[in-house]
Amino acid sequence: MNATVEQAARVASLAGKIVLVTGATSTFGIGRVSALAMAMAGAYVYVTGRKSDSGAETVAEIEAAGGKASFLKLDVTLESDWIEAMAAVREQSGRLDILVNNAGNAFYVPIEEMPLESVWYLAHLNIEGAFLGHTYAWPLMKDPGAVVVDINSVAGQRGSVGGTSYRSSKGGLLGLSRAAAIDGRRQGIRVVSVHPGGTWTPGMERVRGREAYEQGVRNTPLGRGAESADIAAAVVYLASDAAQHVNGIEYNIDGGESAR
Repeated sequence: MNATVEQAARVASLAGKIVLVTGATSTFGIGRVSALAMAMAGAYVYVTGRKSDSGAETVAEIEAAGGKASFLKLDVTLESDWIEAMAAVREQSGRLDILVNNAGNAFYVPIEEMPLESVWYLAHLNIEGAFLGHTYAWPLMKDPGAVVVDINSVAGQRGSVGGTSYRSSKGGLLGLSRAAAIDGRRQGIRVVSVHPGGTWTPGMERVRGREAYEQGVRNTPLGRGAESADIAAAVVYLASDAAQHVNGIEYNIDGGESAR
């Protein structure tokens, strides 16, 4: 009923591509599964995250599947980390073809109980983290056909109870992606905003729990939620040369939820 990582890897070829994925260390998370699928599709993948041990696990999983990868420690909210990471990519590979801005977080609190610092926390992580990625990766994205895939959410397109800070941050990320797609014309860089709906990830497990999650996704037209490989399949396609005329769009992967 859901895509497998093997199916995601077969969607398109990424042979010879140099890829960096942020937030790629959580088991069965979108970043980790996307990194695995992209490596299996032929890319060399820089796995990044804040935890070296989890990063090493992702790299080991990629190598066990026959792919090539290495880990770079990267807190996307720290400009110094981006500078060091891009210097490492430049030294080792000389260029970057694909950036997947996946790192992010979410929580839901009623607006009257939401402290301002929580709003700024998600803005820093979900908007500023991706902004820094665009800023520091673009000088390495020299070859025509370079791509940035911003992992957003259907939450960036509509409101919900308790979603003030999270949905505001994802709405801001959508604005960033749209503007960057236009700015990218000068360098020939495409930018695509990917919007998963209900997807079973470590973040979803923490924020909602299995029972609430399953109750929510039963109301989608497909009657089920997504898994990380469903998102990874779209990422592989959108990052590939097969999608070279796809730019500046919101790509929803929500089981038809947005059709309502």
